[in-house]
Amino acid sequence: MLEKHLWRDFVGVTSSVAVLGVGVGSTLPLTALVLTARGLGPEVVGWMTAATAAGGVISTLASPAATLRFGRRFVMLFCVAVAAASVISLQYVDSLWGWGTLRAVFGASMAPLFVIGEAWINSLPGDAVRGRVVAIYTTSFTLCQVLGPLLTDALTNLPQHAFLICGAVFLLGLPGIALARDATPTAGTATPNGTRARNGASVGDKDAAASWWTILRTAPTIVAGAALFAAFDNIVLSFLPLFALDRAFRPSGALAAVVVVFIGDATLQFAAGWLADRFGHARVHRLGGLALCVLLPLMPWMIVVPGLWELYLFLLGGVAGSVYTLSMVSSGERFSGAALLRASGLIALTWSLASSVGAAATGIVMQHFGSSAMTAVLFIMAIGFVLSSRTERPAAI
Repeated sequence: MLEKHLWRDFVGVTSSVAVLGVGVGSTLPLTALVLTARGLGPEVVGWMTAATAAGGVISTLASPAATLRFGRRFVMLFCVAVAAASVISLQYVDSLWGWGTLRAVFGASMAPLFVIGEAWINSLPGDAVRGRVVAIYTTSFTLCQVLGPLLTDALTNLPQHAFLICGAVFLLGLPGIALARDATPTAGTATPNGTRARNGASVGDKDAAASWWTILRTAPTIVAGAALFAAFDNIVLSFLPLFALDRAFRPSGALAAVVVVFIGDATLQFAAGWLADRFGHARVHRLGGLALCVLLPLMPWMIVVPGLWELYLFLLGGVAGSVYTLSMVSSGERFSGAALLRASGLIALTWSLASSVGAAATGIVMQHFGSSAMTAVLFIMAIGFVLSSRTERPAAI
């Protein structure tokens, strides 16, 4: 699927970002469980998650310029080190203000990793196989993210070292980044019909310059899909355990629910990429949003049916993950070079904003209306995605 000389970059970047998935998948639920054990409600958990996302907003804005100035590899190595330090520091800080600050630093360090990593991977394949190549990348990340809640479950027995171990996990992502060959992205543009220009060359309509406004105007599902899955990812990691605990699940069972969601996400992404390559990315993308609109309202009823509950979570994770995977695929088809980096930056900025607003809103509504309100937030966002897909320009994907 890739030319031989590109596999080194693909393996290096994919393996590193996948390892980061373990850290992310363990840190968020661990934070929620520790705060809950201290007697704090879901609203506080929501604000902590929002602080993480807010940090990501700030760093996302600076990511393209920093990458062009210092190179992809240097920026990613630096961010991994900062992420590890911020998580380890949680072990030694008690105040909520201190935690909020460290969570913001953590978010600021993670956002550039995904901006650069996704743009790097998206620049490697041709359009005919892009869905499958990107799916391998997202699957690798999610498979490792599945290990996060399992690590969290083990770390509940080691409260004095939990965040120290979580932080050390991030350092395992350094070797893969060092392996990948560094290069500075070149300028690029995209046209409404999906053709691309590299190294600043002009192709087609001048209005197709890949500004953030152009991306929003011509391909809103890229942004809406990223927003939907960002909210889903953070809400599931932070609040699904609380949703399950509220229904008499034990902590291990509550964390297992998160694991099943991300197993579904990891397992079904290649299938989604194959379907998209075969039947059209726009069509499969929209069907994923419609499926979420059907599945999400069923959650309060499914949780009381053993066996069906696990199958439900598996499908829910797979469908939600496909929405994000195909947003990445769409951006890779339309943009290249620095323009692709800018598009990935917009996806990451959307991720941070949606994570922040989604987590804060979920914490507030759960505090006042009960844990079932979690699904209402996600359902509203799924409806928004479907509506955005109806306004997509015919050639946007």
